[in-house]
Amino acid sequence: MTLTRRAFLVALPGVPSAAHAFGLSSNDAAFENVVRQIGGIGDISPYLLDGVSAEFLQVYGADARGTFARTLSSGPLQERVAKAPADIKAQVAFVAKLLYTGEVTRKGKQVAFYYPWCLAWRSLAFAKAPGLCGGPAFGHWENPPIPGAM
Repeated sequence: MTLTRRAFLVALPGVPSAAHAFGLSSNDAAFENVVRQIGGIGDISPYLLDGVSAEFLQVYGADARGTFARTLSSGPLQERVAKAPADIKAQVAFVAKLLYTGEVTRKGKQVAFYYPWCLAWRSLAFAKAPGLCGGPAFGHWENPPIPGAM
């Protein structure tokens, strides 16, 4: 039997998606939508979305993530956050900080694991994230500024 492109495409709906293979559910889509609203843009890097999800799960757990998504997924975000309990507000602050700085806490220290994808770097037209801007190691950020160049 020859597998045609048409036969392959017809068979795809029967194949579990990657989301199902990893045990993800519609709560993940709701969580990501809330994260995008907190970030204020729709095209957040998939790496950053995955990082926010993983870090949220590590800090707060799966039950809290579901509650977070359900609490904030319908209606204007600002109104929902204003009415939310203190623990949800703390989670919103956690997500916002991670989105904009790429920082997480490891062994009591702030570490910028996600900085190349964080929204703060995307907002700057005049600079690139260290390590992505050419040059060895830390990129051109490794070199001190030239006196009088600014």
